[in-house]
Amino acid sequence: MFSPKKQTNKPETSTAPKPAAPSIISSDLSINGNLNSGGDIQVDGTVEGDIVSKKLTVSSSATVRGAIEAETVVIAGSVTGQIKARHVTLIKTARVIADVVQERLSIEPGAFFEGNCRHFPPEGEKKVLPRLEPIKPTVQSETSTSTAASSPSPIAAGS
Repeated sequence: MFSPKKQTNKPETSTAPKPAAPSIISSDLSINGNLNSGGDIQVDGTVEGDIVSKKLTVSSSATVRGAIEAETVVIAGSVTGQIKARHVTLIKTARVIADVVQERLSIEPGAFFEGNCRHFPPEGEKKVLPRLEPIKPTVQSETSTSTAASSPSPIAAGS
């Protein structure tokens, strides 16, 4: 009746953790500080700080000022700073002023992008670029003469 239960040696089944729901920064929220997430972040408001996440979505109403590092970045709003991601997509409403380091970049017609863009190869595919020799300027011979541009003469009024 009150005997202890027999313990059976059942193997424990490991279940993969379910992906968490994305963290959403709503349109009426303004954050001044860094965000760090192992999951997804959707920004509808304003973030002044660096963001690190697996996937970042910046909606058309959002503004981000800071560095972004993620696997995937989709931007429809405004971003000023630096972006480092495997896949970067700029939607037609995007306004990005940033240096972008990426593996794949997509820019829809109508998107505004100002900054430098640099490609990095996929992991495990380290490419060694050949060394380029600097271009040597051509030297003009000493016999050539340079002519200064003459200033245009004024046009007489009422001719």
